[in-house]
Amino acid sequence: MAELRSRAEEFEKAGARLAIVGNGSPQMAKAFGARSGLPVSVTLLTDPTLRSYAEAGLKRSALLTLGPRGWLPYIRTLRKGFRQGRLAGDPWQQGGAVVIAPGGRVLYRFISTQPADLPAVGSLLAPLRKAA
Repeated sequence: MAELRSRAEEFEKAGARLAIVGNGSPQMAKAFGARSGLPVSVTLLTDPTLRSYAEAGLKRSALLTLGPRGWLPYIRTLRKGFRQGRLAGDPWQQGGAVVIAPGGRVLYRFISTQPADLPAVGSLLAPLRKAA
């Protein structure tokens, strides 16, 4: 989130609108927005039904969350001083990223296979710059 926050302006310059979709309650999304310090240009949404996650082809699995591939990133974040706060949303739902062009054409899709599996922000920006 820190990298997205610091590079949000690049999405605007590429002609894109950055949206983050969580799966907790609207109150959880509001609290997340307040904690994260995201610029007002970033749209924060929530989908507790998980339909948008399924449509994007993202994975939902307890094994991916609790399995061995999930523990190593958790230990790394602990060593860096980050602590897991109160659980918000569906813990089994893995994340991802989708870059969608006007008209609904998917330019890029990243499907997380563990809780800390995130695409590089440059990977999200590259198809936007190419499409421009």
